[in-house]
Amino acid sequence: MNENKETPEIRREKIRQKELENPSSSFHGSNLADLVGGLNWKLFGILILVIIIGGGYFLLKFNPPLEVGTIASNEYNKSVVIGIGNNGFREVQILNVSVNNNEEPLETKLQVSNAVQGFIILDDYKSEEAREYDFVNIDEVAIKEGMVIDYEADSKDDEIYGISVIHNKEINNVTIEYSHFGMTFDDTVYFNNY
Repeated sequence: MNENKETPEIRREKIRQKELENPSSSFHGSNLADLVGGLNWKLFGILILVIIIGGGYFLLKFNPPLEVGTIASNEYNKSVVIGIGNNGFREVQILNVSVNNNEEPLETKLQVSNAVQGFIILDDYKSEEAREYDFVNIDEVAIKEGMVIDYEADSKDDEIYGISVIHNKEINNVTIEYSHFGMTFDDTVYFNNY
């Protein structure tokens, strides 16, 4: 009498045997299983890796990290300051700064300041006023990641960065060339647009 009684294990085994006899009803005999089983897994892994790297490249290329904030100039636009921040994942290194039609400016410095002190527009980095501010060469300091421009901060610990440019002619635009994750970007800031 106990021999006729079907246990859950026996029922499961019978169902499994029926599925193996009818391959279209199980995953093991389906076309999907044939397709997946027929793939070369190394090729599939390389394809996925290429898609991830390509997606990362395009994400970085079309979402540049440099953020432009303050744009200020003196009366004749011969001295300008451009506040910048970095909303990227790594540091940004400023490579080159040019003005107008790729002209080399007379002097270019990076102001490292805080929101309390702010930036200063100068015609001479050696003047008495300049001594209260921190001016460095553009290749000496990398813009730290996560340095989103926040001029409302009231802490002297929060750094802000500004590119200061002095030229002997009126500055119509400033082109900033910078590097992020080994890729080079250009960002142009225009003056006198109105």
